[in-house]
Amino acid sequence: MIHATTSACSPTPSRSCCVADRSVHDVSRSLAPLAATGRRVWVHTAQQSDLAAYQVAVQQSAARIGQWNPVNPADLQWHLERQTEDHRTFLIHAMDAAGSHGIVGKVNVTNVVRGRFQNGVIGYDSYDPYVGTGLFAEGLRLVIDLAFAEAPRGMGLHRIEANVRPGNSPSSGVLRSLGFRREGYVQHMLWLPGADGSQWRDHIPHAVTREEWPAAPYAAQRWPRIALLVKEIPGTHLGARLAEESGLPLLSEGIVERELGAQSGTGAALWALLGSSPVGGVVELRDPQPALAFEGLRRAGFDPARVPQVGCSLGFGVSLPIDPGRPVDDRSVAHLALRARAAFA
Repeated sequence: MIHATTSACSPTPSRSCCVADRSVHDVSRSLAPLAATGRRVWVHTAQQSDLAAYQVAVQQSAARIGQWNPVNPADLQWHLERQTEDHRTFLIHAMDAAGSHGIVGKVNVTNVVRGRFQNGVIGYDSYDPYVGTGLFAEGLRLVIDLAFAEAPRGMGLHRIEANVRPGNSPSSGVLRSLGFRREGYVQHMLWLPGADGSQWRDHIPHAVTREEWPAAPYAAQRWPRIALLVKEIPGTHLGARLAEESGLPLLSEGIVERELGAQSGTGAALWALLGSSPVGGVVELRDPQPALAFEGLRRAGFDPARVPQVGCSLGFGVSLPIDPGRPVDDRSVAHLALRARAAFA
């Protein structure tokens, strides 16, 4: 369940806001419906005849939905009045209806940006008693089909994104089952209620593009592998700071030695750790040796000529010098991390 970010007039709208609303209503009345049929569900753009069943569906699911999203059984009317080519609301219906309504879920495709982006954001809720049956995922797949399809059969989008709160693992699971990628972490993204009151909530972005669709379920995340060599400078914690800024694991020669003891295989263990990391890492060395570093990087799957070096120059790669006699401030750490990432662009 993802909150769909939308915009609306204020309770006391200005004249310009009301004029805009009238034009939107005119467009919504002239829109051609979009629909698709699957094996167990069918989807279509919402219409006035859906209002009563929708209210029942939301009311029956209010306790569960309310953990993540505001609950408003009357909000479908608001969306119906604002339907355009770039704001479409879909309902997923069960072929074999259960209970007092047949609505499996609602999906809004909104916040569409055209031009060079051709991007839309989906927000959705699933409704009882269909949760856990797989019907919602089947219906969401049909909605994505329509969002990617060219007009007049669909919306003609190139990229679709969805943003999920970190604790809502079932929602992220649905997206991953359809092949959506995780794309980072956004702090304080949406103002949403919760047990601790309304707050700006963090979200995890997910996305898929038309080239990938239909995407493989649970496709492996493909993060760029980045390596950065750092000469250990006592008292600066430079390796740890660069790892934090870059979002990479810290692979420290000192830590490996402390854990393994004074053994001759500590260097090999360090490069083996780098080779096994799917994202690479920041490798911190006390006394970098050119030949050993070159061979270690090569065995870890990196081209040594592309790997930046901070605080040392080993005769290969890009040297990023620092003054060991001056404090390394946060600005310097950020710039070093950016230059290191740019080397692998």
